[in-house]
Amino acid sequence: MANELNQYILRLSTLAEDSKNPKLLWEEMQIISQKAFDLQEKIMAELDQIEQNETDITQIQAAFAARESIWDIMAQITEREIALKEKTHRKETPAEREKRHKEALSESNETCTCGHHHAGKKEGCRHHHTHQKDCCCHGGQTCSET
Repeated sequence: MANELNQYILRLSTLAEDSKNPKLLWEEMQIISQKAFDLQEKIMAELDQIEQNETDITQIQAAFAARESIWDIMAQITEREIALKEKTHRKETPAEREKRHKEALSESNETCTCGHHHAGKKEGCRHHHTHQKDCCCHGGQTCSET
């Protein structure tokens, strides 16, 4: 029983390491997460049996420590899953970006969250801001007007 429990914990640790891969796709993360939760159920069932049947206090304490370790590993996997989901599925739409831009403009007439100054507009420029020598609108080129 202890050998089987150790194998489960080792496989769960491997899944946690796999979840840290920066090239991991959302679909792959879902598979890792499902396998991890399945292993967690098996591990917790084994730990429950140990805690119920064991009389040695050291073994019971080890089971509690293992349980806490499993919770920590599962928290890491869940955090990674949530981060990957947000990265994959939550992109700001052009309409949301435009709304955020307008809200920032209404708060301050001079600057917005994109870092541009909106006091004036150079003709032909898509941004409403005062042009200075180093202007982002011209790919690093300088404007003829300041």
